[in-house]
Amino acid sequence: MRQLLILFLSISISAFSQNKLLEKKFDSVLSDYKSDDKPGIVAGVIENGKLLYLKGFGVENIETKQLITPQTKFQVDHLAKQFTVLSILLLEEEGKLSFEDDIRKYLPNLPKYQHIIKVKHLLNHTSGLHCLIPLKELLNIRQNDVFTQQDAVKIISAQQKLNFKPGTEFSYHTSDTEVILMVEIVKSISNTSFEEFTKKRVFEPLEMNNTSFNSSRKMLNNLAKSYTIREKTTFNPVNDLTLGVSNLYTTAEDFAKWFQMFYADKTLSSLVKKLDAYVTLDSGKEYNSTWGKLALGRYFDHPERGLPKMSWQYGLIGGYGANFFRYQSHNLVTFVFGNNNRYNGMPAGNLGNVLMEKEYTEPIEIDYSKIAFKQLSAKQLKKHEGIYWDKTNSLVREIYLKNDTLRCKLLSNNRETSLLALGENKFQFYLRGDTEIILTFKDNSLEFSSLNSDVSNYDKINLIDESEVKKSEYVGTYYNKEFDVILHFGVKENLLSLSNFKTNPIKFFPIVKDAFRSNTYIYSGVQFTRKDNLVEGFNINTDGVKNLYFEKLI
Repeated sequence: MRQLLILFLSISISAFSQNKLLEKKFDSVLSDYKSDDKPGIVAGVIENGKLLYLKGFGVENIETKQLITPQTKFQVDHLAKQFTVLSILLLEEEGKLSFEDDIRKYLPNLPKYQHIIKVKHLLNHTSGLHCLIPLKELLNIRQNDVFTQQDAVKIISAQQKLNFKPGTEFSYHTSDTEVILMVEIVKSISNTSFEEFTKKRVFEPLEMNNTSFNSSRKMLNNLAKSYTIREKTTFNPVNDLTLGVSNLYTTAEDFAKWFQMFYADKTLSSLVKKLDAYVTLDSGKEYNSTWGKLALGRYFDHPERGLPKMSWQYGLIGGYGANFFRYQSHNLVTFVFGNNNRYNGMPAGNLGNVLMEKEYTEPIEIDYSKIAFKQLSAKQLKKHEGIYWDKTNSLVREIYLKNDTLRCKLLSNNRETSLLALGENKFQFYLRGDTEIILTFKDNSLEFSSLNSDVSNYDKINLIDESEVKKSEYVGTYYNKEFDVILHFGVKENLLSLSNFKTNPIKFFPIVKDAFRSNTYIYSGVQFTRKDNLVEGFNINTDGVKNLYFEKLI
């Protein structure tokens, strides 16, 4: 008996020592955030469903100097979307909706589109609706403008023509639009507010008692204020008050419980685990983006340094930043919330590295010395030179030879990247980090892919010279009836430019006849239309907004 007691005590002491050593390692990678007068972060680590680490650094309020703790509340922005999707899954499980239902069954005030949008299309990013973010840009809604759920629904409801037939294409950038409509469906079916529904049906069963959606702008207890840190630290309020896509306030203590649900057998566990399923087209094809495979929970999965699957997502709104990583092959989760206006992926990733460094089979950065690149002649390289246009996403790249090296430049930012030859027609971007981007040249085209993503296709084009453009043909006033927007095209500094009453002129650069690009999101791709060889209007075509037509008035 005494021997058993000694063995038990020695095991306990050893485990305690190991835990203290691990805590010191976690503390060390977060040491830059220690402060008693600056905004900071709170961090958590869960392994095999057990909480290993939960600690705050910095202050939640620079005036009161109140320290951040695991009980401090943060806004987690896009990390909220998984709870909105869970609400829809819950209603479907209870038979209160079907994924095959027309969304107008619950939202009759939406227009009658040319194709039916089903609930499953909202879940799978395949609705064909416009992305809300560029529409806000179109309507001159600025980041510091107060923007409500009602504002969002009004804008979404104005769309008359879909980007594509629902279920046939993906568009991740429509996520905010689709999630906001999910919120409205939950409200319609439950006959209560979204805040109340999620409180009673999601957060209370999960024992997340300090978590809630909130769009009232009222201060919550133990809330970390959001700040921007530049030359001085300033308050950075959240003015986007839409629900479901953001405005989820939670604590690290509560969010640790959420991640533990993925490894538990409790209330809602089976539904929570369904969030890991991948979004699909109606055909069953999965969405393989450059960020990874997209799950129903609105996070991405991709291989990480030789590990088969890591899930990740981030949020950044006002001065709040939130990130998580789930190393699914090792049942490990790390997460960081902050009020310091930073992308907090680095500290969250560093926490994971403490436990995973020995598990990785690939280096943190690609070791290019171990790749058998080909030595190609200048003639072999020069045949790939030219301008390539991804019409779908309104991206234009220039490929050119410089100092015996083929290079790629995205014209919207002029950022140059060297290309290393894997073959006569296949090249790899030379980048820091572990992201592998491959360009494959075909006949008069190229294919672009990253992280085994679906291929983006670029056509080789003859870029029209600015001097060849008859700009006077495009000058005039244009009107979009759906959103009641008037725009004026003129000429400024010898470039076609667009203006309205609230923004500075936007410069446009020609691509091919009647097609132009700009360095803004909403106007990144503009295609003018003609009748009897005269310009009669234009369509906006960018990722997230297609077929948005403006008629020429004068």
